[in-house]
Amino acid sequence: MKKAVSLILALAMIVAILCVPATADYQVEDYDPVGQSLAATVSPYLEEGGFESEENFLTIDDFASHVITFINIWSDGCGPCIAEMPYFQQIHEEYGDQGVLVVGGVTTWIQGNFATEYQYLQSHGYTYMNVIPDTVLHALYNHNSYVPQTFIVNSEGIVVDFIGGGTTYATLVSKINYWFDIYSGDHPDHTVTFVDGVTNEVIETQTVQHAHAPVYPEAPEHEGYTFTAWDPANVAMVLEDMTITATYTASVFRVRFYDSITGEKLSTQYVIYGHAVNPPTPPEHPGYEFVGWDHDLSFISAPVDIYTIYQPTGAQMGDIDGDGALTANDALMILRHALGITTLDAGVLGLADVDGNGNVDANDALLTLRMALGLAS
Repeated sequence: MKKAVSLILALAMIVAILCVPATADYQVEDYDPVGQSLAATVSPYLEEGGFESEENFLTIDDFASHVITFINIWSDGCGPCIAEMPYFQQIHEEYGDQGVLVVGGVTTWIQGNFATEYQYLQSHGYTYMNVIPDTVLHALYNHNSYVPQTFIVNSEGIVVDFIGGGTTYATLVSKINYWFDIYSGDHPDHTVTFVDGVTNEVIETQTVQHAHAPVYPEAPEHEGYTFTAWDPANVAMVLEDMTITATYTASVFRVRFYDSITGEKLSTQYVIYGHAVNPPTPPEHPGYEFVGWDHDLSFISAPVDIYTIYQPTGAQMGDIDGDGALTANDALMILRHALGITTLDAGVLGLADVDGNGNVDANDALLTLRMALGLAS
């Protein structure tokens, strides 16, 4: 006897946990299903014996042919579910020909099976549509481990409202009145502007029918940036003119500084794409003077190693071979370095940047040759 009482109490506790009170709408703070799309659902009708229908399914066509659809998730072992089912039947009878579709989504979390659920509907005269949830519906309600749950879906298959827990006839009617005004009232179209969060340029402008969802375009790609999300995202319905912005995260790159004479690493920094980097203080070396760095520091666009550039103290710019004069040989050595054929020693690399732009290129070789020929100074 004690075991039987304990079993009954345990079952009662389970039901109490899984079923919320039928006297009030229970709002779930951690889960907001509004904006979720059910357009891909193909849920078979519940039929005699509980077997899946071979012909009849709940699909986007059902949503499209109604102003709103109530999808009520229930089980015959849930007291609040049983208590509210007459309200859904009444809504089905009174508003079914006015654009309201009532759908029951059958679960078997607490007791019974699909066959017993079907018999329950038949014996109580419930004639509104009931389905066996497919993966789309199951993913929608499975965020919360309780029944009942009621989702309100628009003609595009988008969830626009949610009732967590038991509900009442008056609440259902108020929902119908509210959403009928939203979708059937005399409302102007709205302008939705999509903006690029990096450039602030307009990507696209759409004219959206009142209370309908916009169509999100492809977000532009930007070098050094990764698309994060649209803000706001998953807009289920547009009720006024609005702007939706593509947001991005800038890439961050590693920058290492080295002493070109000793090979010692001076510092490591992490720099946002497109930003400047602050170099460390270059070391001093007897017989050499610091000229600069071998990379542009004002715009970092990739991971990079940056080296100091030194030149011998008192040395002449362009005098690569150190003979004290500018000759065609100096120009040739600079050109071979610029073309990647050879590499100049760190000690003379600073002398090769004749034009002082931070890069050793063919223009430096040409300037050296012109100075060697007396055509420039």
